[in-house]
Amino acid sequence: MITTDFEKLSFHDSSIERIDRTDDSIEIEFKGAFLSKDHPNSGGCDWWIDEGILKLLNVTGEESKFWYNDKEGKPHPKPEFPIDEIMNLDIEGEYFKFGGFLEREPWVEWYVKSSKFEVEIVTKHKIHS
Repeated sequence: MITTDFEKLSFHDSSIERIDRTDDSIEIEFKGAFLSKDHPNSGGCDWWIDEGILKLLNVTGEESKFWYNDKEGKPHPKPEFPIDEIMNLDIEGEYFKFGGFLEREPWVEWYVKSSKFEVEIVTKHKIHS
């Protein structure tokens, strides 16, 4: 279970397969992420996470916006499943900030206020360089 050094993971081009919410957590099943050899859980190797689950814990709020143009984000038409392809995912302050696509339509932003995360790796393979 990965619980530290989020910046040493990359979710660029990850697909979201499922999103489940409980009272204070959001569980996101994903395919395709990168774990850097610089991460303390990597064993010194770069890994491709084929399948995994990102758990956002102690969630106290979320907001999603759908950009129909480049001027203003509007309320999202499907807030229960706001994004299916991640282009970027960063932590900014106490928010996990997702950016990407929904059904190939750009641009979606999803902000989740959470104080803790866990990444469960279901399957992975080593990247040989």
